[in-house]
Amino acid sequence: MSLLVNWLESMHVDAQITKKCSRKKHLLSTCTACIDACQFGALAMTHTSIRIDTEKCNSCGECMIACPLSAIEGVVASREYEQDTLLYNESYIPKIKELLIYKQRGVNKIKADSIPLNRNWMEVINEANKILQMLEESPIQIREIRKDEGLSRRAFLSSLQAESRQLAKSLAPAAWKLEANEWKITRYYCDYQFYQVEINLHQCTLCQQCFSFCTQKVFTLEDHLIRVDNEKCVNCCDCMDICPEGALEIKQKITKKQHKNYPLMMHECTNCGKLFYTFQLKADNCPICHDRDPEWLSP
Repeated sequence: MSLLVNWLESMHVDAQITKKCSRKKHLLSTCTACIDACQFGALAMTHTSIRIDTEKCNSCGECMIACPLSAIEGVVASREYEQDTLLYNESYIPKIKELLIYKQRGVNKIKADSIPLNRNWMEVINEANKILQMLEESPIQIREIRKDEGLSRRAFLSSLQAESRQLAKSLAPAAWKLEANEWKITRYYCDYQFYQVEINLHQCTLCQQCFSFCTQKVFTLEDHLIRVDNEKCVNCCDCMDICPEGALEIKQKITKKQHKNYPLMMHECTNCGKLFYTFQLKADNCPICHDRDPEWLSP
């Protein structure tokens, strides 16, 4: 049955970039994760748009896996699975994030015709297993395919293909497998954080633009403090890109989830008279008055 599923999933389905993409949300986005991952030049990006050239795209799925926001829909046709096993293929190198997600989705083994695997695969597997140990998870195992097992598999595939083609025509494209946020790492390890967001209190004016553009809701304004929930961060860098003061930094930090509270002070703006929160003891102007061009009329 797994071979039938693999064959059906290999049917071509055009990848689509959804509205969750940072590049579609604001012009200040610097994210290039999908472009960096694509080896075929199938993604075209301008200052105001991003699109996939379907003639160049082969549905390998590398862009989908790399996107921190899981904003690209489609089918990862280059991967093959058998129950709880990923089949080794030298045509690609898996991502560490990918293996961590597979582990939570029940893929515990990697099967190959011969061991050891190539160096690139081994480096990724070893690093993923180190992180899995930190996450208190069992490691991903490597298993060699027996010769008789390989022959049986090929024979079964040959006999199955003729029957499965007719069945495939009656099914919708392989998009049936799509799930929301499928490639978002925070979906699978809710008790851990992979990144830590730090606020430079000397530079931050509390304009709250990062609050508006962070789709993961990392920042929360509570009673006289800002709460930063690091376990929600996926390293999309939207907050860093949108911050006019360059007051935010994201660092990789894998640990048990931990939020951080930043205490706030309440001041009255000397310009407009409104109350505003600030980190600065001697702040006189609210963020609006602080950023306003002095040539413009005051409120």
